[in-house]
Amino acid sequence: MFQIKTATRYITVLIGLWFGTSVMATCQSSGLQLQVLGSGGPGASAGRGSSAYVLWLNGRSRILLDAGGGSKTLFHQSGASLGDTDLIAISHFHPDHSSGLPAILWPSGAEFTLAGPDGNEVFPSVERFTQLLFEQGGVFAILGDRLEYETVEVSTDGSTITEVWADSELNVTGIGVPHANVPTVGYRVDYGDLSIAFTSDQNGSNTQFIEFIRDVDFLVIHMIGSENATGLMADLHAKPSVWGQMATEAGAGHVVVSHFSRSNAVALDENLAILGANYDGPITVSEDLMCVDVR
Repeated sequence: MFQIKTATRYITVLIGLWFGTSVMATCQSSGLQLQVLGSGGPGASAGRGSSAYVLWLNGRSRILLDAGGGSKTLFHQSGASLGDTDLIAISHFHPDHSSGLPAILWPSGAEFTLAGPDGNEVFPSVERFTQLLFEQGGVFAILGDRLEYETVEVSTDGSTITEVWADSELNVTGIGVPHANVPTVGYRVDYGDLSIAFTSDQNGSNTQFIEFIRDVDFLVIHMIGSENATGLMADLHAKPSVWGQMATEAGAGHVVVSHFSRSNAVALDENLAILGANYDGPITVSEDLMCVDVR
């Protein structure tokens, strides 16, 4: 445990340990839990897998969000099962968010809904992504006859909210977020009066996203940018102050910080202090396989 002093207060941040009653070593068999499979970004520090999360409901791994490098090993270490996974939601098609998907699905295959962004001249849509991977002539066509899935394409125009998937317990929606020229989706999951949102990688400039995440109980942010970032880095990733202002304006109840790279690991204390100076709610720093009770 360590403390970060801001101008007005101390933030207590526990890494991989208890934060009040919210952070657990393993997920519980009842209620809704977020498990951080991979907390690393591109060029992740040793010991961190790339971006991947599982949402557990009553002991079942119902939703997988992102599947970056290393997520196959972490998925199985968590005890998650493809047989329980109804939805796989990919935020965008940078490798640290999507390259682990074929490995997770190999060799047994699965039945699921696959959500992801629409495309542009540089990046494929989610439908084209699956064609390139799993259909005849695709890179992993050997998986084709082992998979049963439907794709849901989420508009990344920044204003359209797409209904991604729902059953009698969970409701998942998505909206486009600004990540330079990369079509990218932020997701929100509602379970009764509980909610959790995933910012994905974004620069924080879309005010519609704040309305999308209004009053969420937990907000998972990707804090890979630094306060002095300029150029492409600033176009891709929000500064710590922007994350704090976003969480405050949206009324987020708890912020989970994730997606660390080796390049910003040395500045973590500084970034967290800036975040905390702009947001006065509880903050949890992610570690791989950490579980957070959503309540």
